[in-house]
Amino acid sequence: MKDFKDTLLTMLTPILWGSTYMITAVWIPIDRPIFVALMRGLPIGLILLLCYRTFPKGIWLFRSILLGSLNIGIFFLLLFIAAYRLPGGIASIIGSVQPVFIILLSWLILKEKPTTKSYLAIGMIMVGVFLLFFKQQAAIDPIGVLAALTGSALMSLGVVLTKHWGKPEGVSQMAFTSWQLFFGSLILIPAFLLFEGPVPPLSGANILGIAFIAIFNTGLAYFLWFRGIEKIGPAKASFLNPLNPLTAFFLGYLMLGQTINFLQVLGVIIIISSVFVSQSKGKVKRSAAAGSGQPQNSFQ
Repeated sequence: MKDFKDTLLTMLTPILWGSTYMITAVWIPIDRPIFVALMRGLPIGLILLLCYRTFPKGIWLFRSILLGSLNIGIFFLLLFIAAYRLPGGIASIIGSVQPVFIILLSWLILKEKPTTKSYLAIGMIMVGVFLLFFKQQAAIDPIGVLAALTGSALMSLGVVLTKHWGKPEGVSQMAFTSWQLFFGSLILIPAFLLFEGPVPPLSGANILGIAFIAIFNTGLAYFLWFRGIEKIGPAKASFLNPLNPLTAFFLGYLMLGQTINFLQVLGVIIIISSVFVSQSKGKVKRSAAAGSGQPQNSFQ
């Protein structure tokens, strides 16, 4: 029952993330990806850092900068580049290949081998994504596709390293999240000043959109995401990511007037089914290094 509750809470993260694309298109159509990425992470990170008044020390300063860059700063930048260059929820759909990167990186770093059910779930995701992507009429920007894939790969590395290192003893999950939000966003300041500065004029809708994705799609969502990695493991958490493109897809249909056909509905059903396949119980395959003392997780 506790596993089920932890899974449901973790599911809220990809749902919130999936709404980012619609919010960007409707409320923040300013085509300033570095600025929007910076505003999404830095204010909420600074507020949380000051609220918890817990700061990284020693090796955790380096780890916070690295994890923050992978999970927050660089990922946010690539996400908004993709969001501004690709139509509708296509950027999110491309990003749903993250479980493939998670499987490989967890095998390399955590010494965990995938199970048959993992491969089955990945195959289902790929088929479902193909069906969602099928017969798209809008032109696909290759830079947007590359940004979405690179962002997915880098965040996958951040996810696996988060599980590998855990968090400092005695530090709350929210405080740990604030470190990553703050330090990950700081690295965007030089890029913003060099390529996009000064701050663009903002309308009330722009400010509302940025505030929403900062508070809910970032502060709350990342807390639940890192909590989920800790509670249910990076593999299981990664298999919830298809809810991200599904949310983007349906919001595009409901809010942006995008069309939906039978094959796309079938893709939705297959992707949802893959989540249940990935969460089902199964025997763990361990590598020869399983006795090395490194964290072990089940790819189920």
